[in-house]
Amino acid sequence: MVVFRNIMNKTSNFFKNHSFSTNDVTIGKNVTIGKNAVFNCKKVHIGDGSIIGNNVVVNADVFELGDYGTIYSGCFFPGPGEIHIGCNFWAGQHTIIDCQGNTLIGNNVGIGAHSQLWTHMKFGDVLKGCRFHSKQELRIEDDVWFVGHCLVSPGKYEARSMAMLGSLLTKGMAADRVYAGSPAIDITDKVGPQFSNKSFSDRIDYLKLKFEEFEHKENISLKSCVGIVNCNEDIKTYPQNIPVFNVTNYTYRKTGTNLEYRLMRHLLPNAKFLPIK
Repeated sequence: MVVFRNIMNKTSNFFKNHSFSTNDVTIGKNVTIGKNAVFNCKKVHIGDGSIIGNNVVVNADVFELGDYGTIYSGCFFPGPGEIHIGCNFWAGQHTIIDCQGNTLIGNNVGIGAHSQLWTHMKFGDVLKGCRFHSKQELRIEDDVWFVGHCLVSPGKYEARSMAMLGSLLTKGMAADRVYAGSPAIDITDKVGPQFSNKSFSDRIDYLKLKFEEFEHKENISLKSCVGIVNCNEDIKTYPQNIPVFNVTNYTYRKTGTNLEYRLMRHLLPNAKFLPIK
């Protein structure tokens, strides 16, 4: 973790290709920030393993991004206001995420390219009596997925809900439901929910398959380097210096090693784990 507080004059090399308007900046390990990224913020926190693309502009008062976030090039975060984002976040190219009414985004949230998420409506002449002048909180819970080209109004988007390509959302989304259309309607009874119940053995098999892919790609063996368990208590049977993945509650023991970083990046977005608190 790198912390830039009151030492901006000593970190000029870091700011060569991107800029921060504050010295209250906390950046985790293995973070990549692209060229011409601009953070017009009072406070910035970027978690371990995150990737921020070129020409990203953040105008929030507070910008917090958890571990292993991915923000592609050209994304825009208009403010002022606060935006707090959990782990394993994904935002496609040229996405707009507004935070004037404050934006709270949970873990494992995906927002497809060219989507727009808004918390405010402002332009009309209030002096003349325009009635459409407002801002409201946007709250997106864990495992929500906006597939792409979605237009999203402020409101509450509950856990594991999903919006299909090109959806126009004006009233939030209920948990475990799937929406589509303009305006979006609930189509879950037709297409089914985003998630199905996957057995413990199927989860183990899939994770082992992803590990085998990683071993082949990196030409290494994970046999003594990584563990898989179904209970947090079982983690204690492994050495403290190796990451261990719990396939029951989708958490892992975080070690901060370079191997762990590469493995986590390989698993995303198909297998998402949160650090044990």
